[in-house]
Amino acid sequence: MSQFKSLARIYRPQTFSDLVGQEAVVRTLSQGFSAGSLTQAYLFSGERGVGKTTVARILAKAINCTAGPTATPCLSCSSCIEIAEGRSPDVLEMDGASHTSVEDVRTIREGLRYSPLGGKSRIIIIDEVHMLSTSAFNALLKTLEEPPPHVVFILATTEAHKIPDTVLSRCQHYRFRLLTIPEISGRIGEIAEKEGLPLDPGVITLVARSAEGSMRDALSLLDQILRIGGTEVTAGWVAELLGVTDQALEEALLSSLLSGDLPSTLRTARTVLEAGIDPRAQVRTLARLFRDILHSLLEDVPLDSPRYGWTREGSARIASLPTPNLFFLEQALSVLVRGEDDLRRSPQPDITFELLLARICHLKAIIPLPDLLTRLLTETGNTAGAHPSSSPLVPRPLRSSRPPVASSLPPSPEVISPRRDPLPDLHPPSRTGPLDLRIASDWGKALSRLSSEMRSLLESARVARFEQGTLLLDTGNSFFNNRIASNREALGRALSEAVRSPEPLRVETPGSGPPGGGSAEKTTPPPPLVSEAAAIFGSEIIGVRSPNTPLESHQGEKS
Repeated sequence: MSQFKSLARIYRPQTFSDLVGQEAVVRTLSQGFSAGSLTQAYLFSGERGVGKTTVARILAKAINCTAGPTATPCLSCSSCIEIAEGRSPDVLEMDGASHTSVEDVRTIREGLRYSPLGGKSRIIIIDEVHMLSTSAFNALLKTLEEPPPHVVFILATTEAHKIPDTVLSRCQHYRFRLLTIPEISGRIGEIAEKEGLPLDPGVITLVARSAEGSMRDALSLLDQILRIGGTEVTAGWVAELLGVTDQALEEALLSSLLSGDLPSTLRTARTVLEAGIDPRAQVRTLARLFRDILHSLLEDVPLDSPRYGWTREGSARIASLPTPNLFFLEQALSVLVRGEDDLRRSPQPDITFELLLARICHLKAIIPLPDLLTRLLTETGNTAGAHPSSSPLVPRPLRSSRPPVASSLPPSPEVISPRRDPLPDLHPPSRTGPLDLRIASDWGKALSRLSSEMRSLLESARVARFEQGTLLLDTGNSFFNNRIASNREALGRALSEAVRSPEPLRVETPGSGPPGGGSAEKTTPPPPLVSEAAAIFGSEIIGVRSPNTPLESHQGEKS
């Protein structure tokens, strides 16, 4: 039994000119050879299957070719042949995913002391270098910073963000892009023809779309088709093999979604699920199709152009439908992108898949806000002469109480100003009558109308009672109450003016009596010694407590 060899290995590019895509990387590397300005550390980053390891091997040939260093290795010298067959003693390939320790890096460093055996340089290729441990990166760092003159490092990774900055700063970084559908389709067509199996363009496009930008994935899918398919390969058979919908079913589902036909969409979705199609794969396919339509409308490029790789029949079928607006396409793409994550976590992916499609159909009925405003203004202009209630989109104006203004000019038939009612006053004017001091807001207004001296006396006072023109104020402190009592006549006149009372107000405090009537409570005269002390220090006696009076009744007093 002969050993199986995959198409990716058989048709691996051997020179820079054989590469499909990656023109920017190839051009930069080739110019470096022409200028003689090669570096000793390269970093290749990009998605899987886009050619990172292939370019690393071509670069190794270009450096160690007997005719080089050159951008076009001869492929016939011993160095080129050994590198192509993977047995060159001067080229070491290491898988960073399985050699992550410091000891692996130390082994490499020990071998770097020896000169190359046959080529010009010793080349170290580390694939998936981001899998190295932190200690391994630290051990490699010094060698990358000052490598021996005969050593070249080529690092490859799919996750460049995991590479330490100290390593990135010592490498020339080349970013590999995903391949386009036309690039993959052209390469598949060439290989299928060399293998003696011309494929239908629909089959080639189906394989190229399923590869999602990876040439290696496309060749692996082509392997399955060529090894199992036999002499006749149809689009339906390939779709079943790849677990995706065939072209007819895919176009039917897409047409139903673009038309907003929910019953047809759900019937087609049920057919897709009964065929065993993975809902997540179908959602990814729909997202790519919606993106193609969006870009086609924005850039005015037909869908059957090589840029998108649609068949002529599929493009014509979409063109026969009403042109979808950009708002619908953007919102549908948003639903599909979020829906793929929902499907991954959903315990019932079939129902979630149908729910996603139903949401997209309902989006068709949503009118974007600019279009809604335009329609509103248009219908308002068309119904300006009619009764306001005749149009469902125009709100009925309120009747105005303002009398019409006479005008000498006749009304213009083109421009008719709709009647507008004044908005209700949200801030009614304040009352101009007497204030009610029992209301906190009125008490504050009364204080604001007093002089600063009067206002300072009443700042801490509250209205305890107000009846029959008598205002009882209490500050909770006998000292401040006595100050108010001593100025109650002036305060009464000022408050009467502030509240615009027709009768004069009388101000009282707890423990005080009517004006001129003396104290309501019997006061005890101060002892002679206290009177003399008050005279010496110029103090005021605010209260006298007898020895039998409990202390609680005089809380707050100062002596």
